[in-house]
Amino acid sequence: MDPEREAALETLRTAYLKLRGALHDRTTDLPAYPVLFDDLRRALDARRRVGVIHAGVTNLDLIESLYGWQAFDRAIAQLAATVRALPGVEIPSSALLTVGGVPADRFVLFVPEDGRGRDVDEETLSALAAAVKARISRTLEDDAFHALAPRPQARVGHALLSENPFFRFERLVHAAVEEARALPDRRAARREEVWRAELSRVITDARIRTLWQPVVELDSGSFHGFEALARGPEDTPFATPRAMFALSGRAGIEADLDRVCRESALKDGPSVAGYGKIFVNVIPATLAERYTWSHAVPQVLRAAGRTPQDMVVEISERALGEDPSAHAEACAAVRAQGFALALDDVGTGRDGSAALSCLRPDYVKVDASVIRGIETSLIRQEIFSTIVRASAAIDAPIVGVGIESAEEAATLRSLGARFGQGYHFAQPAPRERWVT
Repeated sequence: MDPEREAALETLRTAYLKLRGALHDRTTDLPAYPVLFDDLRRALDARRRVGVIHAGVTNLDLIESLYGWQAFDRAIAQLAATVRALPGVEIPSSALLTVGGVPADRFVLFVPEDGRGRDVDEETLSALAAAVKARISRTLEDDAFHALAPRPQARVGHALLSENPFFRFERLVHAAVEEARALPDRRAARREEVWRAELSRVITDARIRTLWQPVVELDSGSFHGFEALARGPEDTPFATPRAMFALSGRAGIEADLDRVCRESALKDGPSVAGYGKIFVNVIPATLAERYTWSHAVPQVLRAAGRTPQDMVVEISERALGEDPSAHAEACAAVRAQGFALALDDVGTGRDGSAALSCLRPDYVKVDASVIRGIETSLIRQEIFSTIVRASAAIDAPIVGVGIESAEEAATLRSLGARFGQGYHFAQPAPRERWVT
């Protein structure tokens, strides 16, 4: 062959391989959707519209950074195998399978007809997308994904692609893919808007339930006090405090929710706790409300024959942020009014010694993640002992939280815990359970 011709062919071959590499994903062996523009144009010539299903997975980007590119590629390959098995089962066999880009981290499925030779409509496409999501969700339950943290979740949206002579065809396809990709976000936003309005009504109407759980002295088994645990209305998304406060924070009404929960606790606390301590959780921002601690709360306590010395103000170590010292002045002001301070959720991963040294709480509550199975875990025992030593330096007794067995309680007592709390002693219960 003529050397010049051979060189030209090699140049073309190299250019083709580069182009193919840019438009065809090696891990999934699927093309990027722009490769199918001609096929899609022909499909729209035969139909009024084509269904577009966008399938992705949450937290997939973290797999590579946390577990390496090999784990990421294995995850993508397994998801691709699931997508390849969809036509003829969950979706019509005529569907065109592609990836959203190269390298692949999401999939785009084009559905030209409904499986019976008819145009795809919104209702049919929604049902097909739901079937795709269900199938991907089952795949994510496999062992390969089950061990990943945070756990991946299926994200599937859909849109209809139709011809419009005023817009370039390629632009129409990109717009339909983007619409399908954004649909789960829009649905989540609408759902959150509904929840936000409902939570605002819960706060306005003060529909907060307070359950009480005893804090027990491990040596004697006597009740040292009771912790107030806020719950929203049953059979709503706000039945648990974590859900309530997560949404209230995004909605900018966290302080209002904190106030209503505190008022509910103070209403019943004195009668529940008797002569014991009343443990009440607050968000860190509430600590800076001088009037709350100098007038409002003491007034409620005095009306019930109690004093600030009977109340323990709990704040979560998780909520303090990167600089616990930023809350030191507010904590000191609260303690100056006579209230005790408890640091909750200690042992959840932060450097707890920093919070202990600058806030100097009166109680240190060790998180249940450290307590669970501590009787057989040398690592948890060492973590707990480290917290005990740090707490002893500021003369703060330890409260083990989430105790579920006599073995856990005995181990904590032997390691230096003074108090305990958990299902082993009593489940959280309404006021009526504790007031006789």
